[in-house]
Amino acid sequence: MELPEFERMVARLENKSRQSPAVYQANVALLALLGFAILASIIGMAGVGMLILVAVPFALWWGGLHSIGLLAGLGKLLLLLALPLWLLVKSAVSALLTRFPTPQGLELHRQQAPALFEAIDDMRRRMKGPRFHHVLISEELNAAVVQRPLLGLFGPPRNYLILGLPLLDCLSPQEALAVVAHEYGHLAGSHSHFAAFIYRLRIAWGTVHLISQQWTGAVGRLLQGLIGWYAPYFNAYSFVLARANEYQADAAAAELVGPEVTASALKRVDVSGAHYGQFVQRTFRQASAVAAPPEDFATRWATVAQEVPAGEAQRWLQRALEAQGGVGDTHPPLRERLRALQGETAPGVAQVPAPIEGVCAADAWLGQSALAVRLAIQAQWRERVAEPWRSQYEQTQKQRQRLEELSAIAGPTEDEHAERLRLRLACEATADFADDVAAFGAAHPRNALGPYLEGTWRLSNDDDGGLDGLERAMALDADAIKPACERAYAFLQERNDPRAERYQQRWKERDQWEQTVAPQLRKIDVSHELQSPDLTAEQAATIAALVRAHRAGIARAFLARRVLPVDSSVATYVLALELQPAPPRLETSDEIVTRLAGSGVWPVHVVVCALEGKNQVLQPRLHRLAHSEIDLTLAL
Repeated sequence: MELPEFERMVARLENKSRQSPAVYQANVALLALLGFAILASIIGMAGVGMLILVAVPFALWWGGLHSIGLLAGLGKLLLLLALPLWLLVKSAVSALLTRFPTPQGLELHRQQAPALFEAIDDMRRRMKGPRFHHVLISEELNAAVVQRPLLGLFGPPRNYLILGLPLLDCLSPQEALAVVAHEYGHLAGSHSHFAAFIYRLRIAWGTVHLISQQWTGAVGRLLQGLIGWYAPYFNAYSFVLARANEYQADAAAAELVGPEVTASALKRVDVSGAHYGQFVQRTFRQASAVAAPPEDFATRWATVAQEVPAGEAQRWLQRALEAQGGVGDTHPPLRERLRALQGETAPGVAQVPAPIEGVCAADAWLGQSALAVRLAIQAQWRERVAEPWRSQYEQTQKQRQRLEELSAIAGPTEDEHAERLRLRLACEATADFADDVAAFGAAHPRNALGPYLEGTWRLSNDDDGGLDGLERAMALDADAIKPACERAYAFLQERNDPRAERYQQRWKERDQWEQTVAPQLRKIDVSHELQSPDLTAEQAATIAALVRAHRAGIARAFLARRVLPVDSSVATYVLALELQPAPPRLETSDEIVTRLAGSGVWPVHVVVCALEGKNQVLQPRLHRLAHSEIDLTLAL
């Protein structure tokens, strides 16, 4: 299901849910039953196939000598039937018994963290939910509850509680309990068993959809198509209920620890998520100079997890409060969740949570095992990132070596100078290279790279004057609009600057333009208008030199400007070739076109084609255009 269709369906169902909640829930229930019917059909196919495979030979054997003779006579037919029946059974059984992936993490046992398990036991008693079979600690700033059926789609589920150690380092024990209770609320169905059931069913069907991609054979592909239709449709139809379930899970957490603590946990998770992202980015910047990842990643995070600068924390919280909910996530916007917990006029909605008093949840719940768990988690993290870290280090060393080579060139070409600027920005981001950028701009005033790199460098050093450089780059080259808008948007969005929306809109407009123009830009349409080329003398000379240098097999060459109906201002050209007969030429027309098109850097957008087949109708039009033919007789 495409995103626009998904959005329209969700909007329609939100309306329907508000007007008639009972009817909407009944429709969701019927759709869920259809899913079980699909599963039943898979079971039925497996059962029927197995029954036929076993019953036919048995019936023939039971019939005695006459049937044995019949079996011998029909042997080939039975063999032909047995193969598809066996594939049917195999595909159906595979569909039913393919197990969901095992959640990953460091497993904790009661004796390692008695305080954590006591908190979980108390929560279970009060929320009247099922027990956890596994408690895992992960390296992510997150918490989750996962159910994994014992036998693929069936069997008693194993319940996993996954706690991210970086998250526990940020929260107080009560705030962490609020987060866990929210996740557990989905499983326990504290406020709506039906909603909790649909929540789990959505997750299950999403996993089945992924697993179905592994199925093979004719039957497997048939089931793939069926599940490929049903799972996204059920996901879209039940989205409204799933979002309502998030409010119910918040309410369940509030009953356990109180609405104030739950609200504080929600806000602190958003602030800490931004803080942790910044910490990870700073850590990975070391890959440019250090060959291996740090051995103390988790312990260093634990020391700074609660040291969030007040200004940064307020900015991150404000950004989270202003975020609008979308169909990409069932979680409602933070402001709406806080309003549901604390009421319309709750004070302090935009206030950053106060610093934690006492120990964090990681130390309180893990106790004496906290250090051992932290060391194990950071060892896992170090092993996971070792390869990309090493690759980044090696790439940076190669860049530095190339930068040294370019810096030693006294009079670099435009391309060499541009490459040097890129590498300086990558390898020396904190250095002042304004003079180098200014020199490039003075030497090559029409090249958008100079102002783009200057703008990027200034923004990376927290100077909003870099926006002027990005604006100059976009004015010089429309192809710079999307990357420049992305950079400007990221800078302004991080600072809650309203100008970010304008850059986002410009990016969308350019993207839409590219999607509209691209089909016409990529290929020749003989119905499009052609005009005489309006190139500078330098551009025309460069194109002529490329054609002459690769003129083998070419009798005549014509260059014309194409006028695209969607946007006549787009500068695009066609280089049309009249080819010599074959023989004497040795290459095919496609080989000649490909060779010429890839022969060098073209100064303008050019599409190369041979005046053959449907393109042959262009020949008389090109002959009539003034200054369109390229002279191939001049000396090289």
